[in-house]
Formats: sequence, structure tokens, C-alpha cells
Amino acid sequence: MASTEVGTRTGGPAQAGPSIVPQGPARLVLIAVTVAVLAQTLRFSLPQFDHFADSAGAGVAGAAVLAVFLAGFAGPLVRRAAGPRGLLLAGVGGLLAVRLVAEAIEPRTWLAFVGTAIGMVAVAALYEGARGLSGVGFATATVAGLSADTAVRMAFGTWDPVWRPGVWPWLPCLAFVGLGAYALYRELASGPVEAPGISWRDALGASAIGPFLALQTLVLSSPAFVASSGWRSLTVAHVVVVVGQGLALAFLASGLAVRAVPGGVCVLGGTLLGVGAGAVAGTYAVSGIEVVPVVIVGQVLSAWLLAVACRAPLRRAGTGGPVWRIDVGAALGGFLVALILIPYQVSAIEPLPVPNNVLPGLAGILLGALAAIAAARGGPLPARAPVRALTAGAAALVLLLGTLIYTFTTPNREAGAAARPAGQVRVLTYNIHDAVDQDGRLDPEGIAREIERQRVDVVLLQEAGRGSLLSGTTDVGVWLSRRLGMKLLWGPAADGQFGNAILTSLPVRSSGTARMAKADWSQIRGYVWARLAVGGTTMDVWSTHLEGGADQDAERVREVATLLRAWGGAPRTIIGGDFNGGPGSPAISRMLDGTELRSAAFGGDPSPTTARGERVDWVFGTDDLTFSDYQVVRSRASDHYPVVVTVRIGR
Repeated sequence: MASTEVGTRTGGPAQAGPSIVPQGPARLVLIAVTVAVLAQTLRFSLPQFDHFADSAGAGVAGAAVLAVFLAGFAGPLVRRAAGPRGLLLAGVGGLLAVRLVAEAIEPRTWLAFVGTAIGMVAVAALYEGARGLSGVGFATATVAGLSADTAVRMAFGTWDPVWRPGVWPWLPCLAFVGLGAYALYRELASGPVEAPGISWRDALGASAIGPFLALQTLVLSSPAFVASSGWRSLTVAHVVVVVGQGLALAFLASGLAVRAVPGGVCVLGGTLLGVGAGAVAGTYAVSGIEVVPVVIVGQVLSAWLLAVACRAPLRRAGTGGPVWRIDVGAALGGFLVALILIPYQVSAIEPLPVPNNVLPGLAGILLGALAAIAAARGGPLPARAPVRALTAGAAALVLLLGTLIYTFTTPNREAGAAARPAGQVRVLTYNIHDAVDQDGRLDPEGIAREIERQRVDVVLLQEAGRGSLLSGTTDVGVWLSRRLGMKLLWGPAADGQFGNAILTSLPVRSSGTARMAKADWSQIRGYVWARLAVGGTTMDVWSTHLEGGADQDAERVREVATLLRAWGGAPRTIIGGDFNGGPGSPAISRMLDGTELRSAAFGGDPSPTTARGERVDWVFGTDDLTFSDYQVVRSRASDHYPVVVTVRIGR
């Protein structure tokens, strides 16, 4: 267990306070559960915010969301009106209530706004509940809470239990809320620990929770991120995350951090963290095995910097101003979460003035800077304890239980692809909108059922998320692959977590993916292809998604030219996807004119392929293929409808 020793005196004589910190273990549980539930609330809120933007407009939604993340600045007012206990009850108690309501009625837009606002107050309440612990104790509880949360998500295939029906999702909900409520009761019963005078420099240390949470949500505690960017299986990805979390817990428990940490060392650590995060997350990120050491080392660095930064606001001796300054510092940290995650989320839809890699990089650098500001404040970190470090690291192995549940459970499957004559293939193209339906609900199961009903052999997906913030960091691609019993071929586009995919039950002979060059920082488009064995021959299938916007015809034509060059005129080819262009548009004309490709829609079928009445989703094929049973299937599982057709090789 992390130390609960109090800090040493700085800046003046110690003020009176309890001689023993009350309820140390209960406080650790309170912090761990609050951080875990806050992370869950952020994840279910992000898709809801995007859904709200679809209906209200980006400007209105952006202003509303930023205003909600400013709610933490009400913390000093809550403290003044209701005292420290009132702040804890409003923040932590309110957050636990939101989690219960979300499980009972499923996340809604209004609940996302209310939950986020309460969550920002809960950030300030965290420091009130943690006072008397060391910075290491606070960081240890925070990492432990996120580790437990990640393990639970992994047991559910990264699709958060809060979105899922049935009895089983209630078990982790009741466990988190029950433990949190008990720890909150113990804390309220014990009474607050008197705070010393707080300088603004001390208070800034409380802001470190913001960039820390942003990095954890986006990169470090996301198995889907590691799986998609690292090109690893989801099982291996979670093992990587657990190794990083275990090493972080071991490092914190060991007391290897020095008694007085130079600010320059913190700046260096934050810079390394920021460079690593910016290198693996974003539009222009590296991918592959390089992601693994960045995540593992990043877990240790971020936990250490959080521990250093939080020593100052948690100390129990010193002179300065009123304690509400910590509430302001914590509220600033909550707002920093929005300044990092919301623009990153928006960058998947609208261009930013800079590449979005800057945002996770900025989070790491901010964490280092805030730790440097508070580095010389507060008391010493715990003495070295190798045995305790080994115990903490070994305890992290329990987190692999989530991996075991995921690995050895099989999703329920209904009928697979139907038996067909030799040389026949049923193909479906579907823009799944991150598996968020027309009511704003994150529902991969709804997508799976629509695909399953069509009894198809090949699925061409667009707007597929694999750790995307738009899908609450769920690995939708892998989830659908396991649920449908089909192989997944991934094609990253906007970044490593958002792009195109192919699902198929046919043997794959070869495959590939590429992204299309852009002249600005707007979303990069891409494609993925596969050569499939069909009877005694092969057929190529391609999935792509072209630039959106009524004024982007020239860009779409350029992307079509890139796509056609990559195709190269190979025979027996299907190209499907969201072309963001209707009949007769320049992009569609370029696909058909002089290419030996033709539309699968018989007689120019006018059926709209989106809920807005547009016809932008297409299936094209070469002249050596015959099409039949073309259909646009009405559904509310996405803002686009699935387009399905039977393909026969030969005329």
C-alpha cells in the first residue's frame, strides 16, 4: 500500500491538524473509484457530444461542451455554501449517482452534460478527499482505479458495460458504486483534514490530473489504441497496458523517486512523455511495435509526474492563501481535459490549424511543466521499499483477469453466411458512423445484427473506430469481427483509430492499406483492399471513404484518381464505400468513365443510402462480374444504410 505520510513543513510553521490521517485505506479506495467512474463518464459522454453536434451544429455544441468542462470552477462556491463535506458529497456522491442512472437508462445527451459537469466538480473533491496522503499515495490510487477500469472494459471487449443490456453489466457498476459509496461514507464520517495555507504555485499542482487523464483516455489506458496503432491483437494490447500499469504501481510503491526532484528533471520527463505520445497518437503518427515501449514507459513517466505534481496541493503544513485555490487548480485540470480531448475528437471531422499530434504531445509537456512547478514543494516521497514494489507490481497481474474473460468467452452468433453456388459472393458496404445509431447510442450489437440479417460473405466498413474517441475508445472493428466470426482487415485513415475495414468469412490471399496525401491538416482519407479466394479463382474487394462537403468535388476527384491508380485495372474487383457524391457528381463520373467499372445499382436505383435522403454509398465492379439482388436496407443503426448486392464471377 502506498504511503500515507504527511508532507514536511514549508514556508512557515505547521498549522494544527489531526495527528493521524483518518481512514487512509478508505481514502485510497475513494480516489481509485472516483477516477475510474470519472473515466467511464468521459468515455460515454464523448459520443453523446458528437451526436449533439450533429443536430445542434459544431459551433453551438463546441460552446456548450466547453462550458460544461468549466463547471469545476463552481467547486469553490460549493465549498463555501456546503463546506468540505458538501463538496465531497456533491462531486463524488453526484458522480456515483450519475453512473447508476446511466446504467439504468443508458447514456443520454442530457446525462452526458450533467455527468461531465458533476465530474469536473468531482476532480476538485478528489483533492479534498485525498488531503493527508502523499503525492505517491494519490498517484497510486489513481493508477489503480484506471487499471481496474481497463480490466473491466477488457472483459467486455472494450465496449463499456454502461451501454450494454442485461444483468452482467450491472455487476461492475454496482461494484464501483458500492465501494465508492462505502469509502465516501467513511470519509464523511471521519471529518475533513485541516488544510494549510495554499499558494497559487501549490494549487497549480492540482491541475496535473487534467493532462494525465487525457493521456490515459486517449493512449495509455486504451487497449484498442495499442491494438490498432501497434498492429497487435487486442489480447496482446491489454497485456501491454497491464505491464505498463504494473510497472507504474511498482515504481510508485518502491519510493525510487528522490527526496527533492529538480524541476528540470520533471520538464525532461514531461518532454519525453509528450514526444512519445505525439509520435504514436494522431494523424501523422508512427505505428507498429514502436507503440509498445511508448505505452509502457509512458505509464511510468505519467504516474511519476502526477505524484510529484500532487505533493504540493496535498501537503498539510505551510503558509499561504485559502484552500479553495486547490479547487481552482483542480478545475483548471478538468478544463485541460477538454482542451486536449475535444479538439482531438473534432479533428476527425473538421481540420485544425495544426496536426492533431500536437495535442497528446502538449498533454505530456503540460504534465511535466506542472510537476516542475510543484517539484520543490511538499514533503518527501516514501522511503525505498523494494519488497513493496514487487508486491504492487505482482498485484497488477490480477488485472489480466479481464483479458482471460475476453479470451475464453465466445459472443453469441446467429446464422452466418448462406450457402451459395460456386463463384457467388454476397457483399455489403456500410458506413457505420462509429457504431453510434441515430439516437446517439453506441451500439455495435445493432450494427452486427444488421450485417447478420443479410447473410453476407464480405463487409466493407467505413467510419470504423478502433479506440476512437467518437466511439468511446471501443475497438468496434475487433468487436464486430469476434461477434460475426469474420476476419478483420484494418485500414487506418484519419489516424490509427478511425478508418475503413473489411470483414470477411472467405480465405484471404493478400491485403493492403494506404492513406491519401493531403495538402492541409484536415482528415486524411484512405482505403483497404483484400484479395479473396472464391471457388477456384480470386476476387479483389476495396473499401474507401472520400472527402465530405458540398464544396469538395475537386478533392474527391483527386482521391478517386489516387484510388484508381492503386487499383490498376485488376480484374474481378469490387470497390465500395461512402463516396460522398450522388449520381452524376464529378467523383462518381470519374469512377465510371473509361475505367471498365460499373455501378451495382440496377437502372440507377434512386434509393437514398442515408437518413438525410442522400445517395452517396456505392458499390462498383468490373465488367467480368455480374450483379443481382441489389438492396438498400433501411435501418437506424447508423446515419447511413447498408447497401448489399450479390456478385457472381463471370458474365
